Amino acid sequence: MVALAPAATHTVPGPVLYVGDSLGVATLPRLVTALPRVSFDGDAAVGRTSAQGLTVLRARMVARHRAVIFDLGTNDPDPAALTRSLRGLRHEAGNREIVVFTINKPGAEPYNHAIKRFAAPGDGVVVLDWHATAVRERLLAGDCVHASVSGYARRARLVAGCLSEASIEPSPAS
Repeated sequence: MVALAPAATHTVPGPVLYVGDSLGVATLPRLVTALPRVSFDGDAAVGRTSAQGLTVLRARMVARHRAVIFDLGTNDPDPAALTRSLRGLRHEAGNREIVVFTINKPGAEPYNHAIKRFAAPGDGVVVLDWHATAVRERLLAGDCVHASVSGYARRARLVAGCLSEASIEPSPAS
């Protein structure tokens, strides 16, 4: 499913695994704040490629994860590398809900085409059109890749909008 921001709400039972790059470093804490009753396992690192993220996902994903947020692609060398990682993601995620973002960087169009092509009707994939949202709402930092402070908050709200808090297993502390 390709969802334009704001995204539709989906039922996702269980905790969520978030794997990302530098955008995820700043988005994940805001997402945890936006959905305080949801359990998130996160791993985000500056400069991470989607192939590196796929390796992290394989190491971190466990049976209790019911959804995966794969916030990667900006640091990939070419769209083919991203496409390979997305295929791997689909294989590893199995029947889990998957959330991916479109990206912003010079020459992003072929990457975003690959990301949008990744989703098929009824397959449990939500593509958040971050590129369109960021441009339309002027949410990018000066490098036109990273989000502004308000942009990171908006990214978190986009994810929160597609995950139904009531249907996700609360954190053990709740």
